[in-house]
Amino acid sequence: MLAWLRRIIVSVGVGGASYGLMLGIMVLSVVYDREFEPVITFAFDTGRAIIKILDGLVSGSYWGQVAVNHLRERVNMTHVVLSLPAILISVVLVGIPLNWLLGGTRTAQRIAIAIISVPATVVLAVALFTFNALVPETYAALLRFADWIWQETLNALSASGDTIPGARKLTNVARQGFSGHHFVIMALCSMVAAFLVNGVFALGTKTRRPARV
Repeated sequence: MLAWLRRIIVSVGVGGASYGLMLGIMVLSVVYDREFEPVITFAFDTGRAIIKILDGLVSGSYWGQVAVNHLRERVNMTHVVLSLPAILISVVLVGIPLNWLLGGTRTAQRIAIAIISVPATVVLAVALFTFNALVPETYAALLRFADWIWQETLNALSASGDTIPGARKLTNVARQGFSGHHFVIMALCSMVAAFLVNGVFALGTKTRRPARV
């Protein structure tokens, strides 16, 4: 039980840190919009390249095309790509230290968990974003939940306008120019992926242990 609690704590830490760093990326892209423009352009081009690759992979599949069209038309892939550095930093700077502090994993395992967690997050996010093709009502509920978290985050930031200069202006720009629910969903995916990867490593280690006589 304690081992699973440890994995939950690590996962929540990774997800929370990822979301915090995503907010930092948002702030930087607003405050330093000209300097950040090449980064945004790179993220946009990378998002389009991902869609193009997926389009080729599902060629000839009806449901595959439906899923990719959903990604193309309804998902802000630029923000999805921008979230990946935040997730990578979080699994390295938060996930590895938390696994070390809470114990239960060796150094090689902690590093492997961090490395695998990032692509696992991407796979989980793509599957989740295409989920709308099969169960649109459930996906819509997830979007409402993610948007609620995003709006509450912006409200908290706006409320700090008396102590943080420019907070209200930043909040207004964020409301107009960011699909923040995608940041929330990516953070949730990083949390779930970290938990699943931790669990898989734990089960794999357990099955490899020699039985005691």
